Amino acid sequence: MSKHCGILIVLALVAALMSPAVAQTSTPLSVADIVSRMQAAENAEQNRPGYTLLRQYRLSGADSNTATSQVLAQVDYVPPSNKEFSIRKTEGNERGERIVRRVLEHEAKMARQPVRSDFCADNYDFALLGKESLNGKTAYVLQLSPKHETTELLKGKAWVDSDNFLVVKVEGEPAKNPSWWIKDLKIAIDYGRADGVWLPLATRATADIRLLGTHTLTSKDVEVHALTENAKLTPAPKKTNQPKRSPNSAVDAGVWVPR
Repeated sequence: MSKHCGILIVLALVAALMSPAVAQTSTPLSVADIVSRMQAAENAEQNRPGYTLLRQYRLSGADSNTATSQVLAQVDYVPPSNKEFSIRKTEGNERGERIVRRVLEHEAKMARQPVRSDFCADNYDFALLGKESLNGKTAYVLQLSPKHETTELLKGKAWVDSDNFLVVKVEGEPAKNPSWWIKDLKIAIDYGRADGVWLPLATRATADIRLLGTHTLTSKDVEVHALTENAKLTPAPKKTNQPKRSPNSAVDAGVWVPR
């Protein structure tokens, strides 16, 4: 072997050993970069198909292990803004169904004006808190500071998937308290993909309701089906025998989930 061949082999070996190190020292993304990619990812999801899902709600009092009410609801969404729901089953006291109806009515309203709650620079100031492992994947952790005092925006933290830049989890409290009846409202939302659709899969809202004490409302999507582009949904049944509400009922504070 010639001297030159030996030198070339050494150089090739050094280059091979150095390559991983170079790959690992890529320039970190700035907060602006992350937010920009978040918005692009969220915009891409706006082209998703519609869906129909079954969602299980569970309301509990001071003992969070014991449900006082459980509600199974069907939610039908046809892009870009048509969202309807129907209550399929209710167990326990009627307060749970009244709260769930208010939550779903609010969700349907938000579908008609989705920009108000987007995780974007128009709605939030962001700060990068670092990275964390979440469900076996790396996520950027962002501080959320709402620019508007509204119940639809959260003051807290968001976890953003470092691969697809979709928000996978948020925790916080509304920028504006939804009602005098509610104190210390804390909300957590887990996002994920089901049947090809990215959407909130589980929520947890805990609040101290005046005169009634601490209550926790959780929801979990138990079945999700994406629809074809031209799918037509059967309209949700008309609401009948809906319980009456007093003007100042604590149920009027039941809009616990901002999105």
